[in-house]
Amino acid sequence: MASLSYAQLGEWQELIIALNKNIIFVNPNDLQIYKEVSIPEDLAKCDIISIDSHADDESQQNTKSKTPIEPPSIQHVQLSSNGILLAVTTAGQKALLLYQCRPEHAKLVSVRSLARASSAISFSANDKQLLVTDKTGDCYLFDCENYQQPGKLILGHLSVVYDVLLTPDEKFVITCDRDDKIRVSNFPNCCEIEGYCLGHKEFVSAIKLLPFDNQILLSISGDESLKLWNYREGRKLCDFKLPAPGIKCTIKQISENTCNLAVLLYQPNESVVEYEINKDSEGIFHIKELTRHSFDSIIVSGICYAKEKLYIAGIKNERFVIELVASGEKSENSLKVLTMISEYFENENPKPEDVSGWFRKNFDNVTEYYERKKRRIEEKSSKQDD
Repeated sequence: MASLSYAQLGEWQELIIALNKNIIFVNPNDLQIYKEVSIPEDLAKCDIISIDSHADDESQQNTKSKTPIEPPSIQHVQLSSNGILLAVTTAGQKALLLYQCRPEHAKLVSVRSLARASSAISFSANDKQLLVTDKTGDCYLFDCENYQQPGKLILGHLSVVYDVLLTPDEKFVITCDRDDKIRVSNFPNCCEIEGYCLGHKEFVSAIKLLPFDNQILLSISGDESLKLWNYREGRKLCDFKLPAPGIKCTIKQISENTCNLAVLLYQPNESVVEYEINKDSEGIFHIKELTRHSFDSIIVSGICYAKEKLYIAGIKNERFVIELVASGEKSENSLKVLTMISEYFENENPKPEDVSGWFRKNFDNVTEYYERKKRRIEEKSSKQDD
């Protein structure tokens, strides 16, 4: 699964692309890869590894015996807002890795084992803490200053958590899950639930705070809807119909009361739809569709805005590809950057993420019962006629 993200540090821009075991940093306006990260082949051999007390027996046994069953591969990547720390979670050998990116050239400073495979990660606003959720619904808090301190279990859901964020004032942790719930928990006492944002009918795949108003929460879902919430009150402010189930999204601010949102849809031609969200003078929110982009031959796995540009990453003909989504003709410089990135991952074997299991499976036992009953009646009637 390819990961794509963007960070801006003052005038400096970073496009961060990750696949399998490698991460590269690219300036979208440059033609050079200026930083590379390759995760270790065997995390158990790292001198700085710290065993998490919550890690499962199999994970601990694999780490201690130094005979891993499966090599690590990258799952999630996020750069801290100050650009100093890069957080990476891995599958195979399940772990959280922290790299110090400045002033060093991506120095590995921490390896902490995870109980289970991660489903989402998020830095706090001050970059001193990191939230990691897993596929059983648990959420752990990791210290980003004390690298040896194991993760602390702070809350749990009864199903997979697909996204998590800590509000800028660090008063609330907001999580969303496969059971169509958005939960707002007090922080750091997460056992105290502030409330819920309820109304989705399928999994909630992503949540974002509006960049121009961080009191408003945005959510997309497998029920083909985009919603805005006053998360403190659990009150729905706006409901907008998507063309298909929403899987991922990226957001950027345009002006004081306007932002653009790009949503990756779950459908055969892997469409990406861009929307404009704005708040009028009376405080009413409005959403309108701007444009749709289709990628018939690409299985899209990641999307992100880089200033005014929208990038998508995915798989084409079983190879990694990155594309700049543009309404007009792409510049020669942009094409060179995209080609350079694709060639870097030329020998990789990317695998698409299967999200079909995110949807609920409905079983109509009543229909099956009546069909069996109908057959029994027909068989009985047939015997009586004989």
